[in-house]
Amino acid sequence: MLRMHVAEKIVSKIFGRNLQSHAAGLVVVMHCEAERGAGQRPTLALVQREMGSARTLAAFFGLLRLAGYVTREPVPGDARSAWLVPAAPLFEGLRQWLSHHARCGEILGLAEPGLAERLRADDAFLRLFLGHARDLFARTREATAGAGAWAWLDRFDCGDRIGLILLGAHHRVGAAAGNDPVWFDLHAREIASRLGLSHSHVRNIVNRSEAEGLLVQDRLKGRVALTPRLLAESEAWFCSFWDWIAETARAAQAAEAAPRG
Repeated sequence: MLRMHVAEKIVSKIFGRNLQSHAAGLVVVMHCEAERGAGQRPTLALVQREMGSARTLAAFFGLLRLAGYVTREPVPGDARSAWLVPAAPLFEGLRQWLSHHARCGEILGLAEPGLAERLRADDAFLRLFLGHARDLFARTREATAGAGAWAWLDRFDCGDRIGLILLGAHHRVGAAAGNDPVWFDLHAREIASRLGLSHSHVRNIVNRSEAEGLLVQDRLKGRVALTPRLLAESEAWFCSFWDWIAETARAAQAAEAAPRG
């Protein structure tokens, strides 16, 4: 999962905050719902009404248009409105992101084998999946706005990516003896460089994570250890999310198999 987040610094800059990434996801979900006749096509006003933060989202979608992730299509008979149309780069980014998470679900036995490959290779199924992803979207929004270690991290700019890097470093070290902490070196400048962030931003998240009880630091040796709370709550979050992806896939498959009248 880390590879897809560190390959493109510009993508992390654009989608590193959950409000913006969720708003972009909502546009695609609404667009695909409308394709199957199950909802309205997205406009900026509709997305703002559901997400809030009107001024922030207006600027964000201006950036998405500039970067080629969305286009605008006039609404017939309404000169003040325009439909937001997700462009190929947004679909491709979601395809990669969903297929990575689906593969994790497959590994844990939560999703049927082959789901990740189908999302990656079958355009029609990807759109059908996204057209049935309203519950997945709503559950994700609710969970990331609630309590829990991962929800707390996700509120920071690129907090989820920093959390993934810390989890990856923890699991590469392996288990410690008994209840001893699993220490690993913290390379804050390297993390900042990989994600296109400032060093001070990474250090701020690490320091605040310690105050939150998610990790402990050995400042003299420049190393950190994750707490059982962060490990347990992040695992619970990902297992829930991968299960929701599997549920969405089953709904899409049921719709695909249903007879057409």
